[in-house]
Amino acid sequence: MSFDGELRVGLVSGRAGILLGLSRQARRAQGLAELLEASPRLDRDATATLLAACLSATTPNGETDADLRLAGAPGLRFAIRKASRGTFILGIASDPILIAGGGIDPLTGLADRAMFQARLAAALDRPARRRCGAGVLLCDLEGIRAVNQVLGHAIGEDLLRAAARRLQAAVRDADLVARLAGEEFAVLQSDVGEPAHAAALAARLVDLLGRPYLISGETIVVTPRIGIAVAPADGAEAPLLLRRAAMAQHEAPTAGAGSWRRFSPEMDLRWQESRALEAALRIAVAEEQFELHYQPQVALPGRHLTGFEALIRWRHPERGLLTPACFLPMAERLGLMQRIGAWVLREACRTAAAWPRPLRVAVNISPAQFEDESLPAAVEAALADSGLAPDRLELEVTETVLLATGDAALAQLLTLRARGVGIAMDDFGTGHSSLTQLRAFPFDRLKIDRSFVKDLPAGGDALAIVRAVTGLGRSLGIAVTAEGVETQAQLQDLLREGCDAAQGFLFGRPVPGSDVPAVIGALAAA
Repeated sequence: MSFDGELRVGLVSGRAGILLGLSRQARRAQGLAELLEASPRLDRDATATLLAACLSATTPNGETDADLRLAGAPGLRFAIRKASRGTFILGIASDPILIAGGGIDPLTGLADRAMFQARLAAALDRPARRRCGAGVLLCDLEGIRAVNQVLGHAIGEDLLRAAARRLQAAVRDADLVARLAGEEFAVLQSDVGEPAHAAALAARLVDLLGRPYLISGETIVVTPRIGIAVAPADGAEAPLLLRRAAMAQHEAPTAGAGSWRRFSPEMDLRWQESRALEAALRIAVAEEQFELHYQPQVALPGRHLTGFEALIRWRHPERGLLTPACFLPMAERLGLMQRIGAWVLREACRTAAAWPRPLRVAVNISPAQFEDESLPAAVEAALADSGLAPDRLELEVTETVLLATGDAALAQLLTLRARGVGIAMDDFGTGHSSLTQLRAFPFDRLKIDRSFVKDLPAGGDALAIVRAVTGLGRSLGIAVTAEGVETQAQLQDLLREGCDAAQGFLFGRPVPGSDVPAVIGALAAA
């Protein structure tokens, strides 16, 4: 762009306007100070430094050949030259490397976290009369980790690049797209006049990112979740905006083709409660504030007791007894499941060792317990310490666990099965490749998910699925257990289909370990 000795603006090239993120109206500014102050890519210090350098160039003894890199103008480099008598040029070029280092994500070519944070800080640090709204959109792509595990990291990386191209094509030149980490992207939307503008962009991105990708002959679909925070309504500082966008993203539903949420004050309260619960959960793991409750499992048609499933509970100091749904997802996110799972194994085996033979105990296994191929050693230790026979322990794994851990999990399960430990597939029929898993591993038991049992009396698909699973079990020599049996009508349908075993409230609710002897006696007398 050109300017004269009075710092009046002459020509502003289209490229200069794009690099400075100027709106069409801002490009018509007559004064250099007014034009630079309108740029969302310059903070106040950078604006003042540039103006001083331009003013110095116009003085008789001023420097007319200057190159500038400014911390408050991330991603830009400036050069001041004298073009002719009374006319000067402020050259602007893209500079992908920050003064402090970083700036470009090597995988996608987008801005990285450091560049995004610097640009956001610059956009918020502008003179009060020049401040415009700015939107922060955090986008997480659910499903890329599964792609890495099933199809390989090369395809996962190509998928990230394809998503980056879609993001870049969907925003304006003045906006910034960055890859923050892993499968998390961010958009800095400039000149957001009202929150609805950010919401419209989020809806567009959800649609674009949720469409199928064709990568190396594979059709892949991921689920975008986007959280929005808008300045100044949701905060005027970069760390606060990022945190609140993350809160909104966390509350965006994962179901369906994708979704977005904008920050609201209620989220802040829930976020604080969640942080408090996280801190309490870490203490609970250290102090073993958990207990196991045991739900009876019975053989059909005789309804005689065969064992119990161990179900974890958290005895929270203030909130009382919490069910797994209240804390296990958080424990997985915090990386605590390996320690919790090891405790459950030890406690379940210790308790079951005191039951009459041949009653079994069933224990659910999480993906974290397969890490470092440590599950066989943990099971062996629990059996040795308790004295429980291996054939009285049954481990339950879901298809999700097997997909997340791959061949490493199957190898460990084969080792345990050879030792005499039973292996059951939990929630059978709810995943996409349950039959594939049956071919890959010789399970001892299939557990029909409670959602099918619930709808049995209505007939239709639920009854057909139960019939198919029980028939499959008979053909393969695998026992079939129905979960969530609550009514006589459900039981009668299961008996007609030849189901081998069942558990649910009809036979008994989960009880503390101290109450198990009474349950054993009651079911024996029934």
